[in-house]
Amino acid sequence: MGIVVKMDAKTVLSILIITKKTTLNKMKNIIKSFFICLLLFLLSCEKEDENDIRNEFEGNWLANEKSSLLDQRVYEVMITKDSLNASGIYIYNFYKIGIEQKVFSTISSTKNNFLTIPNQTIKSYTIEGVGEIKDEEIILNYFINDGNEIDTLKATYTRDNT
Repeated sequence: MGIVVKMDAKTVLSILIITKKTTLNKMKNIIKSFFICLLLFLLSCEKEDENDIRNEFEGNWLANEKSSLLDQRVYEVMITKDSLNASGIYIYNFYKIGIEQKVFSTISSTKNNFLTIPNQTIKSYTIEGVGEIKDEEIILNYFINDGNEIDTLKATYTRDNT
C-alpha cells in the first residue's frame, strides 16, 4: 500500500523549479570551492619561490667586461628565470649582442652560487663559460667564437640599481 498524493500542474512546476534552484546552488558552491582551492594552491606555490636560488640572479645588472679582442666594455644585461627549467636562467644582451638576444645558463644544484653557460650559438657567436655569484656580484669567465677569432673574457656583473 502506497500513499497517493494528487498535485496540480502548478504545484509540480513549483517543486521542479525549487529542485532546479537547489541543484544550481549546489553547483555554484562546488565551483566556488574549486576556485578557492585553486587560489590556495597558487598562493602556496609562491612560498616555494622564496627558496629559489635563481632569485639572487634575477634582475638588471651592469656588466663590466674585459675582452682579449675588444678591451674593456661596460653595458647592461638583464637576467630572468627559465620558466621550464628549475635551474635555468637567461641572460639578455650577453656580450652586448642585443637586448632581445638571450643566453641560457644553469645554476648548479650542488653549488647554488655556481653557474654554467653551456655551449650554444646566438647570432653566429658560439658561447661557453662558467661563473659564480659572490658578495652581490656575478663573476663570469667565458669564450666567444665568431667563426674567425676566439675572444676570451672575464666579466663582473653588479646590480644595476638605476
